[in-house]
Amino acid sequence: MRKQCLGLLIFLIILNLLVGCGKQEDTNRVADGNRTITDMAGRTVVLPQQVDKVYPVSPVEAVMIYTIDPSLLAGWSYHMQSDEIKYILPAYRNLPVISWIDRGSTGNVEEIIKVKPDVILLMTDISDVNIKFADDLTHLTKIPVVMLDKELTKTEQAYLIAGKALGREEQTAKLAAYCRESLDTMAERKKLLAGRNPVNVYYAEGRGGLETEPRGSWHAELIDFAGGINVADPGLASSGKIGRSPVSMEQIMAWNPEVILIGYFRDGESSSYPQILENKEWHDIQAVRERRVYEIPTAPFNWFDRPPAVSRLLGMKWVANLLYPDVYPFDFRAEVKRFYSLFYHYDLSEAEVDELENRAVRR
Repeated sequence: MRKQCLGLLIFLIILNLLVGCGKQEDTNRVADGNRTITDMAGRTVVLPQQVDKVYPVSPVEAVMIYTIDPSLLAGWSYHMQSDEIKYILPAYRNLPVISWIDRGSTGNVEEIIKVKPDVILLMTDISDVNIKFADDLTHLTKIPVVMLDKELTKTEQAYLIAGKALGREEQTAKLAAYCRESLDTMAERKKLLAGRNPVNVYYAEGRGGLETEPRGSWHAELIDFAGGINVADPGLASSGKIGRSPVSMEQIMAWNPEVILIGYFRDGESSSYPQILENKEWHDIQAVRERRVYEIPTAPFNWFDRPPAVSRLLGMKWVANLLYPDVYPFDFRAEVKRFYSLFYHYDLSEAEVDELENRAVRR
């Protein structure tokens, strides 16, 4: 009997140890912080419980991270000019400039690992090629990559997924609500354009305004969203140059756009706004004759393109109002203040709104 009792006691001790070990393993899994989400590519991504630093693949993701929580941003993807950086919160103006890591850019795996991010954010087309890129990047860096869809109509969902991934769901819910409201309003009002002749628009880039983006380009899609027609033929893209396709003055005169939107790279390049309005070569073009020439605001991030980030939601409303003011009412000052406060954590002064408005509205 004593032997039986002793055997039972030993069995119970061993069982207790085994159960205890099992509980310890469960505790370790929680302590390790593993959690999973499904990103916009349908990939299951294992993430740490707490995210403190995020690496943006390009300027598009850098802008998104800044709008969600600037403290998460590992660095900027390009050098901003003084008139742009002043709209950034002082604590984040001098973040390091880090390399892009997509589409043949200068980024490399060693640099990403050196920065020690908790997550890499990738906002792009959801395609087999890009999914493989994300998977390969995860494998090489051992850092989870969260994929978001770059389509403007899916911005709301992108913010909600990003909020889950980064542990910032309260802030992203507010941003997503703005996205949903803006896109729904645009879609509803666009129905009122039925039967109208669309406004022809030229997107002027480069020195002298002699570069552009053809129809179908991600960089010029706001024209379509606003109900306009991009005069630049898709055939321009076949020239072999990706983006900023060169055009001649003769071609622009043949297109004879009703509206001209001016964008430019800030690094070593000046706006063509004065030249287009003052150069005699442009004077016979309808947009110039009627003074419907507008410079796209760029501070702190471009409202239209380069980077084609979330600021395009504000730009979409602005462009639509320029083309069809009776269909798309837009209180420039009120809406710009609202957007900058919500997305950029920055309260604009009246003088700063004046500066943004200077070349962006009809005079």
